[in-house]
Amino acid sequence: MKQLKLEEILENVLKSEMKLDLTRPFSAADWDETLDTVYSMPISYEEYTKKMNELVFVREIVDLFTKGEFDDVARSESRRKQLGQYKKTLQMYYNLIFKVGKKKIGYGALIFFPKLKEREPERSAGIVLFSRLIVDEKGQQDLRFERAAFDDFLLEVRPYVELLGDLYRKSRRGM
Repeated sequence: MKQLKLEEILENVLKSEMKLDLTRPFSAADWDETLDTVYSMPISYEEYTKKMNELVFVREIVDLFTKGEFDDVARSESRRKQLGQYKKTLQMYYNLIFKVGKKKIGYGALIFFPKLKEREPERSAGIVLFSRLIVDEKGQQDLRFERAAFDDFLLEVRPYVELLGDLYRKSRRGM
């Protein structure tokens, strides 16, 4: 059996959330399987050189929300602290799917903490793998990834999670 890369897992989850993978729907049980897979796979951290404030995809999402040039938006998230022998790690997954006419723009972010600080887990270091999938009116797909590393989730990542969450909630009130 082929060992999937982290990017392939994120791509599959995002496509399923965008309802592009019609072979079977994505369920809550799939989140558990996905997060278990992430924990068990080797990750090359050398590619994670950017910081959160350097990610283009974050700025794109903020622009989409502030300009309001979309017909609909959906969000999902999953946070899970590993159980049993893996309780020293944490993964989170967030995604936003925008519909702009017949075009879909999906963003997915996997936040991975390889080793949690025991006393202050939110101050732990980790990585973010961000994906963007654009599907145009003809069904053509453009998939890209961005990678970032952080030293302190509370200071470097959480403000962006909260900002995007606030913008999402504000957009839902206006729809």
